[in-house]
Order: sequence, then structure tokens, then C-alpha cells
Amino acid sequence: MSQPKPQTETTPKSSVRQRVVTWVAALSLPVIALGNFSEAVMIVESAVDRVVSTFTNIPEYKDLSYLRAGINLEYAREIFGTPQVSKELSNGLSAVYYFDAKYLLTLVVRDQEVSAFTVISLAEGFAPDAFADWGGPLGEVTFADLKGMPEDFAVDWTKNSAFYLENVNLGGGSLNQSAYAGWINYGTGENSTGLSELYKQQLTGGNTNKARSDVREALTPNLYGWGNLSLSEIRKTILGPTDLAHYLSAYQ
Repeated sequence: MSQPKPQTETTPKSSVRQRVVTWVAALSLPVIALGNFSEAVMIVESAVDRVVSTFTNIPEYKDLSYLRAGINLEYAREIFGTPQVSKELSNGLSAVYYFDAKYLLTLVVRDQEVSAFTVISLAEGFAPDAFADWGGPLGEVTFADLKGMPEDFAVDWTKNSAFYLENVNLGGGSLNQSAYAGWINYGTGENSTGLSELYKQQLTGGNTNKARSDVREALTPNLYGWGNLSLSEIRKTILGPTDLAHYLSAYQ
């Protein structure tokens, strides 16, 4: 089973981008006339992506398609820029965060190498083709629809925080990496059916099988990721709603 493939969009949206390229290129002609061709190219590319991003998710899907566990942090910075926040974890791991209006990207790093990453959708309609080979776009299939075998899970249900995370075993095609799927209460999708019961069963040492099955049937993931870390390590990277709100107000 392969990792997520780059998401594409249909011809009408591509034609929008072509019209924007023509418009921005015209505005850049004075810069080119002054001899700053490379600078003009950067202006065109940056402006096009900003305008296209207003109407489609093409630039964001393209950027996220380059993510892989094992890439160098410097390579990730070339795509996403400098992380806004860094958080020390344990065992030499640190988490770095990128806050976008449409998504929250977390890279878990050890020795300047990305050991794992997660992406949380923050905007309705933002649905990367994360589960292309084993379900469908993010937010459009339930956990029960995922073709891989569910393994470990983590759940939280408190006054401000609620989430469900799980590993999904994709077999030999996953290249010795884990796939992560999750639902976070500040991501897209308000349905939290069954989470409180599952959390209660876990706290009391009850049988979680039925409660987990109910959650998987009802919830659609708004988080996906890949990596070679345990679910307990991924859980440490999850920001609480208060922290997220603070960072979003500071960095958007």
C-alpha cells in the first residue's frame, strides 16, 4: 500500500490558475524590465499561489503531497518555511508546528530528520487525498471505512479537549511506517458520537471493543499522518484547544 498520492483538482480550477498566472505576470513586467527576472518569477509564483488558494486547495494539496517520514527538516522548511512553534518532547524528539488557515501541520523531528508527521484539517472542504488507497479523502470516510486493520488507539474526553487517535496497519506496502488517523475536536466535523462512552470504558477498565466500534462507525477522521513512531509519542504532539487558539491568533 503506497503513501498518499498528490491530490489534483479538475480542469476548471486549473483554468482559474492559468488566468491568474497571466494577470500576475502582466503586473510583474515592470520588474522584469528592470532586469530582475528571477525576482519577478518569485513574485509571480507567490502571488499565483495566494490567489489560487483563495478559491481552491491546489497549492496546499501540492505542498502536503511532498511530506514523507524520513525527509530532512531543511527540505521541509524549503516547502513550508520556518516553523512558528517548537516543542521538546522526549527521547531526543521535538515537535514543530506550522499554522495555516486551512490546516495544522506537525512534524516530529529527531536529529534534523522528520520521524513522523500529522495534518489536521481546520477548514470545511479541506480534504487531502490522504486515504486514497485505503478509503477516500480526509473527512469523507469514517474510521470503519478505512481498509487497513486498526491497532492501538488513544482517546481523551475532558472539558476542553476531545480526541480519538489510532494506528492503521496497511500491511507490507506501508514500508515499515505507521499510518495515523484521528479526530480532534477543533478540526473539521463536529460529530463526537461515542467518544465520552469510550473514554469512560477506558478509564474504568471496561470492555472498550463495543464503544470503539461505535466511534469508528460514527466519526470521520480530520487528522492523518505517517511515521515510524508509536501512537503514544504522536499523542504528545497534540495541542490543546487553548494553546491552538493562542498560536493561531499570534501567527495567522
